[in-house]
Amino acid sequence: MSNHTHPLGELIHQQYDEFGRLDVVETATARSLYFGTEVEQCRFIFDASMRLPLEYQQVMEAQTLAHHQQNMPIQRILMLGMGGGSMARQLNTLLPNASIHIVERRQAVIDIAYDYFELPDVPEIEAIQEDALLFVQNALSRYDVIIVDLFDEAGIPKPFTQPSFQRDLEKNVSKNGLILFNLWANQAPEAQAQTQHVLDYWQSQSPDNILLNTYPILSTENIILSIQQHKF
Repeated sequence: MSNHTHPLGELIHQQYDEFGRLDVVETATARSLYFGTEVEQCRFIFDASMRLPLEYQQVMEAQTLAHHQQNMPIQRILMLGMGGGSMARQLNTLLPNASIHIVERRQAVIDIAYDYFELPDVPEIEAIQEDALLFVQNALSRYDVIIVDLFDEAGIPKPFTQPSFQRDLEKNVSKNGLILFNLWANQAPEAQAQTQHVLDYWQSQSPDNILLNTYPILSTENIILSIQQHKF
């Protein structure tokens, strides 16, 4: 398609799938993926391609690397939700021996990550087109780190805030593994309820089995929930 203007820059790619519209937009300094007009899913900075541009991503990266250094060498990472693949690209660079599975329900998002956001086409990264809810229900192996970053235009879809999903995450994480859950700190009542459902579940678990930490991200209205398993 030919390039067109966009409220936030130059529209270089647009397509629709059964879930809605996807826009790839460029400015002089960066390229971004939007769901709809204003919901930014990822950003690629041209002059700093190996730096995660969003603060919540930087916190997730730091927690993953700290876990790798302090607890166990990370061999298997599960990412639920792809965006532009920037987190997977970064972790593949920093942990080149780790196997990374990315589960994304929208094939269009997977294609855009490879075509426009430099997601490496390497054996260590496997993009899986599937609903994350079904994947964690049926997964046959465990992961050292699970990163949950599942948003649509309205926030976190309700099924991913329910106790059944949290229990599936538990069964898919390895002994002493780490779960990082990206939550929304937006003040809208629905967003608050989404986040509180997840927090309530994990706060109700035995402190002998898990270590919880929260990291509020004021710049993007996110909260990163860190769930460190202690399984004996």
